[in-house]
Amino acid sequence: MYKVTVGICCYKQKKWLHRCLRSLCKQTLSKNEFEVIIVNDDPEEDLSEFNELHKEYLNVRFINNKKNIGLPASLNKILKNALGKYFVRVDADDYVSKHFLHFLSAFLDMNSGSRVMGTEHFYQAIACDYFKTNETGQLISRHSSFKESIACGIMFTYESLCDIGFYNENFKMREGHELLRRFTQKYKIFNFPMPLYKYRMHSKNRTKNEKEIKKHDRMLEEQ
Repeated sequence: MYKVTVGICCYKQKKWLHRCLRSLCKQTLSKNEFEVIIVNDDPEEDLSEFNELHKEYLNVRFINNKKNIGLPASLNKILKNALGKYFVRVDADDYVSKHFLHFLSAFLDMNSGSRVMGTEHFYQAIACDYFKTNETGQLISRHSSFKESIACGIMFTYESLCDIGFYNENFKMREGHELLRRFTQKYKIFNFPMPLYKYRMHSKNRTKNEKEIKKHDRMLEEQ
């Protein structure tokens, strides 16, 4: 068992994956306390080189989809194979601070489960602030996870995600927003005002597909 499972889904983002994994190699949380599960959702992409590249620093497992099944279904594959007490999603084109896993997991250690004496300090997730960067990693702007939430950089207790049924696979986009809507109906998220997550902006960001975004925003409104 591990304290944290880091879930990464990779679809046509191999060139960014090196930077993503390098940031996880430098975590102040001990290697023995977390695992990284990577789903390759592109059958035409070979990620086998990553098996050897980072094994000295990371406990990595790969899941290769035989066909493209989409992001929420791939995330659910990770969750069904996870061995961590906590779960956090990091996108393949993003990267994180070296304190990312330690700070977020330490908060949940002290504010969830049997250590909590009352509901005022009972949280089942923590979201950190984030920086937007350009393709080469230069900082563009800082953002609040409370005011401008994103699907990544949120660490959940595994038990709470089991309780709400993981990701809704009908939401091919906005899957994180849909998850958060169901999650916050029952549980509390703490917003940690420290920018530990780097959200990379580039021409192939999924959020640039405005047609699909609007379609799934309507689906959210109809729930």
